[in-house]
Amino acid sequence: MNRMQKISWLTVICLGTSLILSVIVVTVLYYNIGFPRAWAGLGCLGLGGIAGLGPAIFREDKNKIQFDERDRYINQKAAFNGFAMSYMIFGVFCMGIWWYLRLHGNAAISINILPLLFAAGGFTSFFVHAMTILVLYRRDNCLEENVND
Repeated sequence: MNRMQKISWLTVICLGTSLILSVIVVTVLYYNIGFPRAWAGLGCLGLGGIAGLGPAIFREDKNKIQFDERDRYINQKAAFNGFAMSYMIFGVFCMGIWWYLRLHGNAAISINILPLLFAAGGFTSFFVHAMTILVLYRRDNCLEENVND
């Protein structure tokens, strides 16, 4: 497993765990104290920031080739997929909020929703980038195994 895969695994684990934990905490707080105070459970998303330590945790090995053409292609494809999915999620959320508020006769979106939209796009981008890296390396390894048989 190379460095990029290790960082991707850390990203998937940290972001996935923080998202699941955040949903659980918001749900529990909602039943105990109700909204809007239950939104404080979104603070658990901050645990996803541990994923940013991946490059520091998994240092480069000076004796090995770090990146070849295949790695560059996988990273480029993953970045594109992360951006595309982030843009799609951002668009769906924006249009969903607009549609919901229009049905209920509201003419304005609360300013408190904007950081949530921004965070959803960012989480989506990083999570999909990491997942794409893992999927493409896995698919590449399966193809190599089939060729060698």
